[in-house]
Amino acid sequence: MKKILSIMAVAAVMLFAGKANAQISIHAGYQNYSMTVDAPIVGSTTASEGGFYIGGTYDYKVGAGLGVAPGLYFAYVEDIMDLRVPILLNYGINMDEIGISVFAGPQINFGVAGDMYGDDSNFNRFDLGLTFGLQLSYNNIYLEGGYSLGLLNRWKDAPDDCSTKTNQFFVGVGYGL
Repeated sequence: MKKILSIMAVAAVMLFAGKANAQISIHAGYQNYSMTVDAPIVGSTTASEGGFYIGGTYDYKVGAGLGVAPGLYFAYVEDIMDLRVPILLNYGINMDEIGISVFAGPQINFGVAGDMYGDDSNFNRFDLGLTFGLQLSYNNIYLEGGYSLGLLNRWKDAPDDCSTKTNQFFVGVGYGL
């Protein structure tokens, strides 16, 4: 985990060096967090809860509408608190003050606090996901929506034919600084 954080810190420093083509933005919104348990005995069961997220991105424009946007988000649902680190590729077009872009990329999720992450819990704190979505902008104000698909089995010591995966649907607003 320390290596991942070190790599992300070095990448952030490198991106901040190229500030001329970059924009920092803050985001907040609603999320629906769902967990699917798949076990042969009980079948597939999904539970979901609503919550919120808040965070920011550093959108570095590579050129011709293409950009890279690493970010850091805090997410809260019921008694679950997560930190999320997406590294999203985006492509957008702007017409005067109005813009539209699509984004997709990997996201690292790390459970910070909550009953699910207790000492006697059978739930992994770490997850790797795939995030994708759409963003509309007017001047420096954004409307966004998307989905994060959890890729790893978060059930510790799960039998071979059992798994638990988490997903998040989100909608929110943002402001470019």
